[in-house]
Amino acid sequence: MLMLRTPPLRSLLWVLLAATPGLLACSSSDDDGSQSDAFSVDGIVREGAASQTQLNTFVRHRPREWEWAGGQFDTPDDNATLAADTPVTFAWHADPANFAQADDAGEVVMTHLLVFSTRSNERLLGVFTTLPEYTPNAKDWQKLVDAGKPIALDLTTASFVGADLPEEGGPFIGQTITFAIQ
Repeated sequence: MLMLRTPPLRSLLWVLLAATPGLLACSSSDDDGSQSDAFSVDGIVREGAASQTQLNTFVRHRPREWEWAGGQFDTPDDNATLAADTPVTFAWHADPANFAQADDAGEVVMTHLLVFSTRSNERLLGVFTTLPEYTPNAKDWQKLVDAGKPIALDLTTASFVGADLPEEGGPFIGQTITFAIQ
């Protein structure tokens, strides 16, 4: 298996892996930068007010580099060692896309895709949320604990207007942190 060491490429690989069934079934692409109309989002946990339609749209678009819009983690710190006994809350912030400053800002929904991975499992856990934090449930926390290796966590953010993802809305690749659980 191809092992990518550059965090933004790992995020892109994960999104492409989610889209693989659709890419095999249909190799056409749209002018809007979409990768495919058919894909699999199996295993991605949705939280907050994140809709299935937004998730489907999010993974069809290739994430772009623009770190301030992609987001930065507040907690935990990069290279932290976390205690295995209690799930940790992962918190972040991201600046809204430029169009979100306009009059329609009340309709803008900021979404975040978190991808937890190890060198041997690029799809350990995926979370799609509208919230600025995520605390794994007991089952998902145990999945992270059982990984037994350093875990990379990638943050990618997009700003929707309802179910629509404007070009200026992303998705944008944010920060990647690494942590261990003991």
